[in-house]
Amino acid sequence: MKHTASGAFEPQAKHRLALKSGVAVLAAAGLLSTFPVMAQEAPGTPSASAEATVVVTGVRRAAQSAQKIKKDADNVIDSIVADDIGKFPDTNVAETIARVTGVQVRRDAGEANTVLIRGLPGIATLLNGRELFTTTGRYIQLADIPSTMLQRVDVYKSQSADLNEGGIAGVIDVRTNRPFDFKGFTAVINGGATNNSLADRTDPNVSGMISNRWKTDIGEFGALVGVSYLRNHYTEERVFNTKPIDKSWLLPKLTGPDLVGLESIKGDRRRSAANYALQWKPNKDVELYAEGLTSHYLNNFETDFFVGLPWWGPGDQMSATKIPGSDQLQTLNSHNVNTIMSTQANRASNVTQQHAIGGRWTAAPGLRLSTEIARTLSDYDWQNPILDTITNVPNATVNTNVGGSSYVAYGGMDLNDPNKYTLSQLFDRYGHDQGSSTDWRADGTYTLQDDGLLKDIGFGVRAAKRTAASIKSFEGSTPAPAGISAASLQGMSCTAQMNNNWGTTSWYTPCADYLISNTAAVRKAVTGNSAAKSLDPGSFFADEEKNYALYGKAHIGWETAGIPIDGTLGMRVTKTDSDLLGNSQSNGAYVPTSKKSSDTSYLPSANFKASLRDDVIARFSVSKTLTRPDFSQLNPGTAYVNANGTTVQATASGGNPDLKPFTARNYDGSLEWYFTSTSIASVALFRHEFKGYIMNKVVKETFNGVSYDTTRPFNTDDGYLQGAEVAYRTFFDKLPGWLGGFGVEANATYTQGETSSSSNPDLNGKPFAGMSKWSYNVVGLYEKYGVSARLAYNWRSKFTQVYNDGGPGLDLIASAMSSLDGSLGYKINENTSITLTGTNLLNFKYTDYWTNKNLYPRDTRKYDRSVGLFLNWKI
Repeated sequence: MKHTASGAFEPQAKHRLALKSGVAVLAAAGLLSTFPVMAQEAPGTPSASAEATVVVTGVRRAAQSAQKIKKDADNVIDSIVADDIGKFPDTNVAETIARVTGVQVRRDAGEANTVLIRGLPGIATLLNGRELFTTTGRYIQLADIPSTMLQRVDVYKSQSADLNEGGIAGVIDVRTNRPFDFKGFTAVINGGATNNSLADRTDPNVSGMISNRWKTDIGEFGALVGVSYLRNHYTEERVFNTKPIDKSWLLPKLTGPDLVGLESIKGDRRRSAANYALQWKPNKDVELYAEGLTSHYLNNFETDFFVGLPWWGPGDQMSATKIPGSDQLQTLNSHNVNTIMSTQANRASNVTQQHAIGGRWTAAPGLRLSTEIARTLSDYDWQNPILDTITNVPNATVNTNVGGSSYVAYGGMDLNDPNKYTLSQLFDRYGHDQGSSTDWRADGTYTLQDDGLLKDIGFGVRAAKRTAASIKSFEGSTPAPAGISAASLQGMSCTAQMNNNWGTTSWYTPCADYLISNTAAVRKAVTGNSAAKSLDPGSFFADEEKNYALYGKAHIGWETAGIPIDGTLGMRVTKTDSDLLGNSQSNGAYVPTSKKSSDTSYLPSANFKASLRDDVIARFSVSKTLTRPDFSQLNPGTAYVNANGTTVQATASGGNPDLKPFTARNYDGSLEWYFTSTSIASVALFRHEFKGYIMNKVVKETFNGVSYDTTRPFNTDDGYLQGAEVAYRTFFDKLPGWLGGFGVEANATYTQGETSSSSNPDLNGKPFAGMSKWSYNVVGLYEKYGVSARLAYNWRSKFTQVYNDGGPGLDLIASAMSSLDGSLGYKINENTSITLTGTNLLNFKYTDYWTNKNLYPRDTRKYDRSVGLFLNWKI
């Protein structure tokens, strides 16, 4: 069965700073910095100064190095830098950058995944300056990149001409180590294990890197290899209501949820990755390199639903009450009600790899040239068979709001006995996505010898070809023949267990392992045929996109009233040719549909920096950026889901081949005070003015005489986003003795914005979906006498997830969310350290609701608290 009311996984914020008893005071947070866009070299080419700045050996060293980078930067950029080789504050990139000023994340299944910069999702992701993505998307899932492989992560908030276009909100560049970053032979091993509280499992997390460099008669060579493996058994538990509908047949004007229920989610997530880098420097003017990264994500997980249908029984045996002062249901007591137990089995596998070769050449005094070609491949396979069983339960008690959560108590029979259940229906779901690209670029810089207004110029070209394809099976369920006992299927008798008591703590459920591994046998039992459901031509698309770009930029500098001012002026011209292929229906038959399009955009940028004092810098930047639609959003076909009369409504989803890239004019200003080598206070203001921002809307569409609620993307008209950021970091080095080891880091962001749309006026004047108005981080730091510690608190205010999700005027809103994470480490000797880590230390609870949390709560969710122990050894 499908639980249409359930959304993404996120923890609720308890807006406080307190540890539950029995939990260690731990810490995890990143160091914020900025990395300059060097006018003399293009992103993705090895930095000439890398050897001097990469190796960091502690919190203070990392902060000092990062702060100098920020001060020297041309762009507005924040970075997180490794404390030491292979040592980042969190297990993946998405978790780590949640500490960056202005970055907001969403969490799913106990980890961060979706990343927003200043409230917007339109980001571009790069690996060492090269575009990196997952299958049909425009960016990679950052949680798939292990942090142990990283040198740093750069978050660009202002654009320059040499950066790849595509990130209207910003650009995230993930930088890995290279052999010339180290002085000689270097080897690092990180090993440990993490325990998750609800899953009650302890899993390994290991990584390693080995690097060396050699001087020979034909130049200097370097080689590096890294590997990483992480396994994570996780558990999530939910209780839910569905949206309010008319129930006035029981009480006058009564409204209430049609379904209530519980979800037990258990998963086994594995991530393995490997990277390599080769460098050859035949002389001081030439360097050649090859590097690559492969990441494999495998997630086997199940969602065991208890679907309460408390109205599906004799009406004369029901009694109800209303929430005082309203017509919304408070309690319902019913008897002999039909109830569905459903298992959603899932297996998701994604392999993404990128390989690149390139080089740079000092061709003449002041003239540097570079070129690079990269190949990226990404494949995603998924299976999601769903088996529903049904029974009749003697007694059902429901309370829609007990402290903001639903309470679902069913009894009067043994809910764990499979003999009490019969097969109801099977959803046979599976699909495949794939994406690839070939990307070539060439860049150059020329530094003038005289000390005039023009300091240097940069130029470059890029040509890239991307392909994306996707197809999945037909949606909808197949009903089982009447009277087949669930106990008649061998290997299908399991019990779902809940640690949280929301009324019912265990029930029979079909076994997910058997369902995913023996889907053919289940099909045979339910449908009489072991063959898989056919692929849906309406879901298919295969797109090809060719992008050509060229840019030029100039670095200028002068003094005004004794104040040095530096500026970088640039223009990027980009042309995109697209060929979209899908299927549409005509007279009941699928007809291939194609659409060709071409667009050219001009993207100017200007970044200025004024050194008001040696320790005070003012910045201002203005730029135009664009983000192209995801390939799935351009699909000309439509996939339909037919109603089944109980748990599934008639819905459809499709793309919009007429979508245009959305653009923005961006303005950024900041003031930064560097009052010690590791201390900074800064304030920033920003504004983005949009045209054509892409959002989804649901409209009624009729197909074959049936009305479907159809979701399609569309371009809005105009919009804006504006706000402010403040940040502060210092270490209390002057305090006596052990007190001198303390430090603190804090940042906060305020965002406000809206869109307008003539085609969907209900959205006019409303904030962007997914955007929190406020967010902040507070981090306590300590490092002295071999002891290092972090305690990091992250908070974001409530935000709207979906407008009119529960009906007109009933917006789905997520409550404020937060996390407290930490680490405590000890440096045993120069080569060995041990670290204790913890996440979700306050055991946060996520809640969401429709418009009014006192009347219409939807989900309540609880997650694992995690504690890990790790050993880091290097030579």
